[in-house]
Amino acid sequence: MFLTEGMMGWIVLTVLSLCRPVWSTVKVTQPYRVLSTDGTAQIQCVVHPRPSYHQIEPSHDQNTSYPFPDPEELSVTLLKGLHGSQELCSSSINFLQKPNETDVKQEGEVQCSAQATDGAVTVSVSGLKATDTDLYRCEIQIFYPPPYLRFTGNGTLIHVLGCPVQEAQKQISHQSEEDEEETDLPVVKSSAADGVPVLALLIVIMCVLVVMIYFQVGTFIHFSFLS
Repeated sequence: MFLTEGMMGWIVLTVLSLCRPVWSTVKVTQPYRVLSTDGTAQIQCVVHPRPSYHQIEPSHDQNTSYPFPDPEELSVTLLKGLHGSQELCSSSINFLQKPNETDVKQEGEVQCSAQATDGAVTVSVSGLKATDTDLYRCEIQIFYPPPYLRFTGNGTLIHVLGCPVQEAQKQISHQSEEDEEETDLPVVKSSAADGVPVLALLIVIMCVLVVMIYFQVGTFIHFSFLS
């Protein structure tokens, strides 16, 4: 009797150790790196196995099927950091609405919008700054139908480049400085040109003085000869 109960206990433990939760087979993958040049970025959060998301022709390029009912109400949140819980922004999708209703939630100047297509949730982010460069993980929460599910992706590095407007302002400022230097050059030339009439006037005065001295000397010689 005791041996039978002991063996049953070992069998139950063995079965429980072999039986992994169903949701552990569902994973969310993300691209390794996304580049943002104008403050916007798109991250594709792909669920494996892929749910059909109520499409007429679900994807058939997978060996296993999604083990839960197709999501009807879900939300996707971008979490900052590899293990952090700080939310950058979030968005929700309601498949019960026609067309699908997307609720956009804004955190400061950053806002997200989500769209589910072909078993993936594409998150579009706007209002990013260079200081927002970091690793972001997709957290997908399915509220309906039951059971409540939450999946987290492996993370994507969003590299936000500097704002192009600032670079343009720098170029405009540099160009204006060059224009000012070019406009200063004619001023120097004009000052040099102003010295030419002065020199000519001095030459004329000297010539007049020479002529006057010549006539005075000639007159003096003439009167000396007569005397």
